[in-house]
Amino acid sequence: METIIAACCFCKNVRDGLPKGGDGEGSWVTLQTYRAKYQLDERDLKLSHTYCPDCMKRYRHLLFSTTADGHALPL
Repeated sequence: METIIAACCFCKNVRDGLPKGGDGEGSWVTLQTYRAKYQLDERDLKLSHTYCPDCMKRYRHLLFSTTADGHALPL
């Protein structure tokens, strides 16, 4: 059975579940830690790319920047 997990495009960490408060953030761990915790093989995982909260704060200025002619910057 395949599991889809959110992975950060910058740091490559993955989201491990949702917090009890339900704010959608969960904790972010390395892929190796996640696989070991749940005893998953690489073939059992599909990654859905997003940004973890730390990288969103750190790289927000890049994510929403544009060139002088109004085009989005390539990341």
